[in-house]
Amino acid sequence: MVRVLSALALSFALVACASSGRDDARDGLVDQLVSEGRISRSIAQCVVDGFFEDRSTDDLREFFERDELTDAEQAEFARLGEQCAG
Repeated sequence: MVRVLSALALSFALVACASSGRDDARDGLVDQLVSEGRISRSIAQCVVDGFFEDRSTDDLREFFERDELTDAEQAEFARLGEQCAG
């Protein structure tokens, strides 16, 4: 599941930059994790909420504009996936 979350977050980054705001980006990422990652909506919401929690809108905009996850982001998605699934 951890690799799925990281891969989906990366692929979503290419789409989300056109989003109209923070809530749209959040909802879109949750939807993508559910549909493509085949994880429950509650786990996807937990992961995305955790990822968005300490980031400003500018931080998230930068995240969605990049083509790749940083090593730190990959580790964070892995940690959140484990935490939310446990």
